[in-house]
Amino acid sequence: MAVTTLALILGDSHVCWLERFVSSSGIRFGTGSSFLGTDCHFKFAGFRGGSVSSVRDDGAVDRLLDLQMPAIVVLCLGGNDVYGSPESVLTVGMRLYEYAQSLLARGVLHVVVCQIVRRQCVRRYSWEDGTQRVVDINEFLKAVCDTERLSFWYHRGFWQSQRNIFRGDGVHFNGLGNYKLWRSVKGAVFVALKRLGLGR
Repeated sequence: MAVTTLALILGDSHVCWLERFVSSSGIRFGTGSSFLGTDCHFKFAGFRGGSVSSVRDDGAVDRLLDLQMPAIVVLCLGGNDVYGSPESVLTVGMRLYEYAQSLLARGVLHVVVCQIVRRQCVRRYSWEDGTQRVVDINEFLKAVCDTERLSFWYHRGFWQSQRNIFRGDGVHFNGLGNYKLWRSVKGAVFVALKRLGLGR
């Protein structure tokens, strides 16, 4: 019999849009035998306009963890901080890293911190400065999120996509972008399952 595992996809409004895409596409939340014989079910928790601090401090996340502790948490978070905050990328990166560590301390078995994707539309910073902040924080997160229970995940195929993956606001993903994000998130969970030794 397959082992049942819960993966929580936690983050900002990108997670809200991803959940809507998955639900409207009729995609099963359980992945079944395609994940090494592990019946992995996904739960989504997205916070519109969410920053690392606002998601961390929102009691809804604690209540979710109290109801059912996920084995894996995939963090899709930090973009609003990088693009909308005057704080240094080191400050934002450390806050995200410490939040990931706190989830592990709560009992999550593995946390995946996802790459922050460059936006088309930038407001606070110039496009070049905003892009450099994204590059810098991803390099920082890759360096610190490299332990047995904490990993960094690259969203392949986003940076140099030949097709438009954004909605009209230049921030959130369109159907193609969400399809690519869903495939990437599943890949992150797949690797986390293997690290945990779950499934065949």
